[in-house]
Amino acid sequence: MDHTFAVPVYRAAPGLPALIASLRGQDGAGGSAILLATSTPTAELAKFALRENLPLHINPRSAGIAADWNFALAAARTPLVTLAHQDDVFASGYVARLAAALGRHPEALIAFCDYGEHTRTATRPANLNMRIKRALCRRAFRARECLSEPRDKLRLLSLGNPICCPSVMFNRTTPPAFCFPEGWRTNLDWMAWVTLARRPGGFVYVREPLVSKGIHAGSETTATIADRARAREDRALFEVFWPRPVAAMLASVYRLGYLANRTAPGERSDLPLADAGHPTGDQDDAGPLQR
Repeated sequence: MDHTFAVPVYRAAPGLPALIASLRGQDGAGGSAILLATSTPTAELAKFALRENLPLHINPRSAGIAADWNFALAAARTPLVTLAHQDDVFASGYVARLAAALGRHPEALIAFCDYGEHTRTATRPANLNMRIKRALCRRAFRARECLSEPRDKLRLLSLGNPICCPSVMFNRTTPPAFCFPEGWRTNLDWMAWVTLARRPGGFVYVREPLVSKGIHAGSETTATIADRARAREDRALFEVFWPRPVAAMLASVYRLGYLANRTAPGERSDLPLADAGHPTGDQDDAGPLQR
């Protein structure tokens, strides 16, 4: 197997069955392994892993989201790894399309793709945040599939983080070893991409929406927006690229987009997964980890 989906699981994970179903539904599924990793083990999760015949790795170090993600990545043993978040679902062509793109650019560090969003009751229309991120990618990549120069990769990241973290496929054949920085609650991925952008190796962009992110009131993203941690971390990252007054202005503009993280019933999507028909992660009625 050349690719692994590493799934960090935190506490109750009602969307996990839908995620696993989408991972097993990949085209040529025999080419991908799936593993679970957690620092918050429960008997219910252990039963789920046993029932689904999935390896469950227990992290003895409960030290935040970066430690959980790094532990999950380290548990994988394949050259290509995707960090699959427990609330998300993947289109069946995800592995085939991103692995093929990395095959065309073997020196690349990561490949990532466009994405959609869903709540536990509905898919969502493309909102302001999603449209901005798509525009940032198109501005940076233009007609290219891969950005190789550090200045081009940093330009991609200078006006925000357009890279959807669960859509990223890591190419671990390109050293040095990668890890997410600790000490961040929500922008650890943006900071990680900045670090990677300064290294030799490309960023590959697949323009199809092959991942759907789960948005709900209990998510870490929603929590950090509510307590303003997201705004503080946004400003810190903008200051990497811009003078403080400009960074403050950009952070203020970004706060307007956080209204899009509010969930609302009955929403429909105008950005479906590239191969529609996958489950939306609505597991509320079934209870945690139940089919």
